[in-house]
Amino acid sequence: MLLTHPSAPVELASGIDALYLSARGTVPQMLLDELEQHRTTAHDTETPVDTTLGGYLVRVLGSGWGKYRYCAQHELARIGITHSERLPAVRIQPTALALHSLGPAQTVLFVRNLLDAAGVVDATLSVSRLDLHSDWQHLPIDADERTSFVTYSDRRALYEVDDQLTGLNFGKRGGAVYARVYDKTRESTDHGHDYWPKLWGPAFDPNLPVIRIEFEFTRDGLREFGVNTPEEAFDMTGALWAYATHQWLTLRIPSGDETRSRWPLDPRWAAVQRSSLVGASIPAERIRAGEHAGTLRKMLPALVGYLTGAALPLGTHDIDDTLDALVPHLVAHSQQTGVSFADRISDKRRRS
Repeated sequence: MLLTHPSAPVELASGIDALYLSARGTVPQMLLDELEQHRTTAHDTETPVDTTLGGYLVRVLGSGWGKYRYCAQHELARIGITHSERLPAVRIQPTALALHSLGPAQTVLFVRNLLDAAGVVDATLSVSRLDLHSDWQHLPIDADERTSFVTYSDRRALYEVDDQLTGLNFGKRGGAVYARVYDKTRESTDHGHDYWPKLWGPAFDPNLPVIRIEFEFTRDGLREFGVNTPEEAFDMTGALWAYATHQWLTLRIPSGDETRSRWPLDPRWAAVQRSSLVGASIPAERIRAGEHAGTLRKMLPALVGYLTGAALPLGTHDIDDTLDALVPHLVAHSQQTGVSFADRISDKRRRS
């Protein structure tokens, strides 16, 4: 069971958490030729190629992205490009860094500037997926309450870890609407996304779980609301959230009525329905710092294990003398292999 607390639900953050874009238009043949050359080099060397796309620094991968033959990564977005006329010319997936530091509107401006600078002719952006979320504390949900959710979908899935509820999913992934109710603190810890407490702000209580209510709207779901462009999506976030939380999925208090949709609305869900959808943002450097901290946190148990294991044959007793004693061995290993420690670090950076 998710941790309970008697206090009223507290919203920590909400808004757009994912924004997948596509662009119709014409990609210059010169750009396609350059991407083919970089893709081949990256594939042969098994190392991404650093280059520019319309003046923006990107890394071209040696493999494609789904149906898109060329994949370039920028700090603010993953970019797929194709020469196929059956698909939108460009596919763009902004990163969490973009959405939570620039904000959705400025992220779209960045994408449009990049496409224009890259020479994509008549680029017209449309939204292929939009995720809306609302993060809460003091919003306990028990595994036994899964049948208290009333939804348009006949599909639901329950996830548990060590007999504790970690998530409830409703609908089919890739369907018009897909909903998730899950423990965001556990998920962010598992993925090393240690920047979320900064986004949640001073109201966040580290001793309590954060429950995320999230709805994914695919292109089909968005079309039902007449949403195609990013601007239309921004204008309709309130209507989309209202539909999702008032009609598509609700949490009810079971009663004797055989029609479950007539059961009384649970007060906790009434709070979710009133979500502000005001996106939180923090400086990009704080997100980067949180990601780096999360990566190190996940590595530390193994790192400590290796270092304490090395201390035994080295005959050392603490951190300083163990690290000092390792230096000659690392230098000798570099000389034997012909690859310096600095070169290995540079190679890791190129491949990451």
